[in-house]
Amino acid sequence: NILYLAGGHVSKVDSIAYMAPALGGLILAFRGKWLLGSIVFAFFFALNVTANHLQMTYYLSFLLLAVAIGESIRLLIQKEFLNLGKAVGGLAIGALLGILPSSSNLLTTLEYSKFTTRGATDLTIKPKNPTNVQEKDGLNKNYILEYNFGPNEILSIVAPDAKGGKADYLGNDEKAIEVADPTYSQQIAQMNRYWGGQASSGGAFYFGVVMLAFFVLGLILLKDSLKWPFLAIFIVAVLLASNDPGGLNDFFINKVPMYNKFRDSKMILALLQVMIPALGVLFLDRFFKKEGIIGDKKIWLYVSGGVVFIGIILYAVPSISGSFLRADEINQFNQAVKGVQDPAQITYVNGLKQALIDTRISLYKADMGRALFLVILACGLVLLSVYTQLSKLIITGIAFVLVSYDNISVSKRYLNNEENEEGVLKSYEVAGEASAIPTLPQTADNSIFQKESSKIPNFNSKVSELTSKMGSSIQYKIIENSEFTKALASFGILNLNSDYRVLSFSNPFAETTTSYFHKSIGGYHGAKLKRYQEIVDFYINDEMMKVRQEFINKEIVKHPEVMAQYSQAKGQEQMQVIENFFQTTNFDSVQLASNYTPVLNMLNTKYFISGKEVAATVNPNANGAAWFTNELKTVNSTNDEMTALKDFNSKTTAVVNTKEFPAVKVGSVDTNATITLTQYGTDVLTYTSNSKTELPAVFSEIYYPAGWNCYIDGKSTNATFKANYILRGAMIPAGKHKIEWKFEPQSFSKGATYSSIFSILTLLLFFGTLAWEGKNFIGKPEEKKN
Repeated sequence: NILYLAGGHVSKVDSIAYMAPALGGLILAFRGKWLLGSIVFAFFFALNVTANHLQMTYYLSFLLLAVAIGESIRLLIQKEFLNLGKAVGGLAIGALLGILPSSSNLLTTLEYSKFTTRGATDLTIKPKNPTNVQEKDGLNKNYILEYNFGPNEILSIVAPDAKGGKADYLGNDEKAIEVADPTYSQQIAQMNRYWGGQASSGGAFYFGVVMLAFFVLGLILLKDSLKWPFLAIFIVAVLLASNDPGGLNDFFINKVPMYNKFRDSKMILALLQVMIPALGVLFLDRFFKKEGIIGDKKIWLYVSGGVVFIGIILYAVPSISGSFLRADEINQFNQAVKGVQDPAQITYVNGLKQALIDTRISLYKADMGRALFLVILACGLVLLSVYTQLSKLIITGIAFVLVSYDNISVSKRYLNNEENEEGVLKSYEVAGEASAIPTLPQTADNSIFQKESSKIPNFNSKVSELTSKMGSSIQYKIIENSEFTKALASFGILNLNSDYRVLSFSNPFAETTTSYFHKSIGGYHGAKLKRYQEIVDFYINDEMMKVRQEFINKEIVKHPEVMAQYSQAKGQEQMQVIENFFQTTNFDSVQLASNYTPVLNMLNTKYFISGKEVAATVNPNANGAAWFTNELKTVNSTNDEMTALKDFNSKTTAVVNTKEFPAVKVGSVDTNATITLTQYGTDVLTYTSNSKTELPAVFSEIYYPAGWNCYIDGKSTNATFKANYILRGAMIPAGKHKIEWKFEPQSFSKGATYSSIFSILTLLLFFGTLAWEGKNFIGKPEEKKN
């Protein structure tokens, strides 16, 4: 959860928080309290679903189903058929009560998913260099497993640094550099601290080795059947967290419904976060009560000794964790000596490789040593209680301290508010202005602001009005610097009163800072619209490279000093010279041909950001918010829709699939026709048009049929179509008209009614059942309450 908080995955954290009580309700229903258990399950399952991280809910269903099957088998063996029927019936109703309050969200998500990269694609052709991971239906296997564990990386649940923990420079870890070979310490400082199999890592999945030790003891020593579904899910989760494309991953991705709709499937390890403390605490409870647990002291000694012995092996034999080099690093070291004749250079490279391995081994052993020490304390605590008369209170207190220290000390590696020597927070600030302002406008942002804000009537008064309103908002009250508040208000007004988009060249489809201040071509979403991603793969990436190369080629000749640096540099250094030049140069003097980037133009890309510390470059060829087209290029298939965009003129031509939209046509041409965006909103866009004849209009907005409706002079029109593979189009009658696009998804309005009804019903049943159970509990004789 700490990793997810640090990454801003709040909905995921919320969803995980409700897993344990939902599971508790289910277990309670099977263990004699079917009514109370069912309604507790319904209430917390509803909260889990409402948290709106459906991937976590999906994984939770695995655990709930496994426990339900295990408990059902137990009741069948015990021939408690009536109790089984009550529990299953109550939980079935509880599941419905848990799902239905989220109807509005679930229905719109289900509807939306069909149009995303998680849904099916109609294309049968492939781009030259696909960056996405689209399969015919669902996500590509490599994309799903990209952030899963490499071989033996599951050991990070024992010791967070078993594979280095967080991806970072080794130089940022003073202790690591202290143990590095001084001969190579400068080079090692620039190398990665993480050597696991994930594409990158924000930190280890760690649930506490102390509680893990109690969990293992519980698996072996408890007589409770609950441990079997827990063990089964533990094994399944560990196997599915691997990046091995075969075996169980292959089966689940290809055979289990909906599994291939989610990426980063190692998130299923969140179930361990529920099971490990659940069984660990159950073990301690039964241990203190001396019931439902194996009582032979020798067995306790052997089992505890076995757990410690495993820890000793993991500490003493680091090679058991696998390689201390990533596959790409091994390749780099091999390439560095390939064809080299100089023995001294070969010796140096091999020495550097061994020094890196030794440094990482020291990280591994330090953290595995910590884990071993804590396991010895945990198992020793259990044996101390077995062989002495130490009070339960003292044992419980020591266990609490051990678990708290274990988890908090690791959590602070990834999220804390401690200051370094310069008074700067080491990790993530969790309070004050940083929580309200994730980023501030840079030179590029301000240059766009200066150009665009001057076009907005009464701009300053609008900013003042919004600033005043922000002052009364809890979210913005914590901002002490009034200039920060004004900056946010200024860009907010700019966004609501302008019609441009921005393309940043700094990994645009993975970064989000551009979208914080502008309408962006890029940004990140784990389930983006499928057609947009396909346009990125087929055209936008290529057009970006064309623009970048054109800018560099035309401008670099004016900078002989950069040319000299480039000629003197070698290999990667040459690339760095070019990259530095690109990020620090304004390219306004470079004139692109009017149809050089037809797809970026039709997306109204008015500004290019090559670097944040230099003014943005204007693209004078952007098409604007909407335009009339005088020519149709008709096609009959999805493949043809895509290929027709190659080298077409997006200002004068619209590509339309007449198999889907046969009524679209161009009559008489009107070269003086105009259409203008007059009001921008997130769910309503307003335009005015003037033409002498009926014409097709193209709007620089993404086509989405499930909710975006078009109105002409207040009347709904069905004369809409998909233009240029991803944009909205509509046939506009002759004359002057007001055109509105409104987002009105029927799935949401219908779902909202169901959500309201069943939210109230679930709350009434929950609190009513609690009151009923409380009344019965209070009325019981004292000896029956235990």
